[in-house]
Amino acid sequence: VFDIAYLRSIPNLSIAAPANEIDLRNLLYTAQLALDSPLVIRYPRGRGQITDWQQPFEEVEIGKGRCLKEGSEVAVLSIGNMTENSKLAIADIKAEHKDKIGHFDMLFVKPLDETLLHRICQKYKSIITVEDGIIKGGFGSAVLEFATENDYHLKIKCLGVPDKFIEHGSVDELQEMCGINVENIREVILSQL
Repeated sequence: VFDIAYLRSIPNLSIAAPANEIDLRNLLYTAQLALDSPLVIRYPRGRGQITDWQQPFEEVEIGKGRCLKEGSEVAVLSIGNMTENSKLAIADIKAEHKDKIGHFDMLFVKPLDETLLHRICQKYKSIITVEDGIIKGGFGSAVLEFATENDYHLKIKCLGVPDKFIEHGSVDELQEMCGINVENIREVILSQL
C-alpha cells in the first residue's frame, strides 16, 4: 500500500496502475518496447473478472488517462482496480444524479495526464480520487499538488488507505476497513452532489 507514495519521488519514473487485465497486458506490451524511462506497473492480488481478455496488443501512451463517463458536477478519478469499484458505485446511484457524475480512469499516477486534469478542474465543482494505496503521498496527493500548482480552487476528497497500518484480511474486508468499497464510494459521491 506504500509503493505509490515512495515511488512518486523518484525522477524519470513512470507509474501505471491498470484497471483490468486488458490494460495490464497492454502495459506489459508497452514496457517491452524501447521506452525512454523505467515504467512501474502496479497491479493487485487476486483474480481478474474479464473473460475475453486475450485482445490484440496495443501500445499505451505514457501518462494518458481516459474519460469513462462525462458529468457536470463531481468528477471521480480512479486508479487501478479502484476503477471497477468506482464504476459499480456510480451504477448504484439513482438516475436523476448520474448525469452529474463524471468518471475518469487516470491509468498513470506519474506522469499525471495534465491535459485531462486541466479539463476536469475547469469543468467540475469537486473531485473524488479513489486508490487502494496510502492516501498521504499517493495518487490523491498528486492530484492535490496539481490543483495547488495550477491555482485551482475546487473541493478534492481523497479516498484510500489511511495513515496507519492495516490488519490482514480478505480484499473485501480491507476495502471496507479503508472506506474504498463500493458502498462507501457511492456514499462519498452522493455527499458531494
